[in-house]
Amino acid sequence: MPTPPLPKRWLDRLLDLFATLAALCILTVCVIMVLMSLSRETAVTFKGGDDFVAWLCAASAFLILGQTFQHGGIVRVEMLLEAVGPRRRWALEMLSLSVCLMFAAYAAWALGTFAWQSWEIGDVSQGQIVIPLWIPQSFAVLGCIGFLLAVADEWLRVVRRLKPRYQLAQEAKLAAGDFGETI
Repeated sequence: MPTPPLPKRWLDRLLDLFATLAALCILTVCVIMVLMSLSRETAVTFKGGDDFVAWLCAASAFLILGQTFQHGGIVRVEMLLEAVGPRRRWALEMLSLSVCLMFAAYAAWALGTFAWQSWEIGDVSQGQIVIPLWIPQSFAVLGCIGFLLAVADEWLRVVRRLKPRYQLAQEAKLAAGDFGETI
C-alpha cells in the first residue's frame, strides 16, 4: 500500500512558491529569447536581454533548490544507504544532513552578506541595463534560505527517527512502478 501524501505545511507552501517563481523565471527567459530572436530580424532593438536571461537563469536555479532537495532530486548515494543496517543508515543520514545543513547555512549567510554589501555600496550592473545588483542577488539568497529550511526540516525529521521526505518520495516513486533514475 503506497504511503499517503504528507499534509502541506507552511514550508511546503513556501517551497511551492519558490518553485513557481523559478518556473516563471524560465518562462520569462523563453519569452526574452524569442523577443531577442525577433529583434535581430527587425529594426527593433532589445537592450539588456542577455543580462536579464543570465539573472533569471541564476534565480531559477537557486529558487528551486529547496523543493528539489525535499523531493529527492538532489544526488544522494542511495545504494550505500540501502546496503547498511538501520542504525548505520541513521548515522550516515545524520552525518550527511549535518554537513549539508552547515553548507546550506554558510551559503545563505555568504550570499546574504554579498547582497547586503551590494546594497550598502550601491553596486550596479555593468551591462546595457543598469540596475542595483542586490535585486538579482536577492533571488539567490531567497533560494539558499529555502534550501536551508528544507535541509533543516529533513535533519529534524531524521533526528526524531522519522523517514526523510526525500526517502518517502523515492519509495512512493518506486511503489508506483517508476524505476527511472534512482540514485
